Amino acid sequence: MELEDLPAVYALGEAVFTADLWPSLYRTWDEYEPVGLFHSDGEFCFVAIYEDKVVGFALGSLIEKRNSAWSYGYLTWLAVNPEMKRSGIATQLLEAITDAFIRAGARMMIVDTDAGNKPALTFFRQHEFSNEDRHVYLSKNLTTHPSYRRLRRQKQEPRGSRRTGKTPPAEDKTP
Repeated sequence: MELEDLPAVYALGEAVFTADLWPSLYRTWDEYEPVGLFHSDGEFCFVAIYEDKVVGFALGSLIEKRNSAWSYGYLTWLAVNPEMKRSGIATQLLEAITDAFIRAGARMMIVDTDAGNKPALTFFRQHEFSNEDRHVYLSKNLTTHPSYRRLRRQKQEPRGSRRTGKTPPAEDKTP
């Protein structure tokens, strides 16, 4: 991946990693994801180009644990343009990042996905990922919390409204 690819990678990620499809991601796709990974771990960032367009990407990082002989390649994001699915692009990207992790000394590669993401699970299983470990991520809708509602009301009401019963202080006009 090159610096010039970042806008296209971000746009493709926006199209693939939508809140409608994955509303409870513990990681969210935003502009900081591709920029941060490219800046910190650029050797583990790959794009697939077809007809001069970015049609897929793999972004990852190397995780080294202190006092451990193990280092891990973490495939953080893998995406392919939906129009190009089943074209082998994801496999090519996976192979490229796998090779980069091996060259960097990683002894294991990890990836995670939503338990309901059947296409991703099938893909990774077909590529010999195993030892599935289930994690539980909980969420709480804060819009139902009384503090959230109170804050929203305060932001919507003009200063000195009837609801609070307070009026803004008068200007001091003494010389």
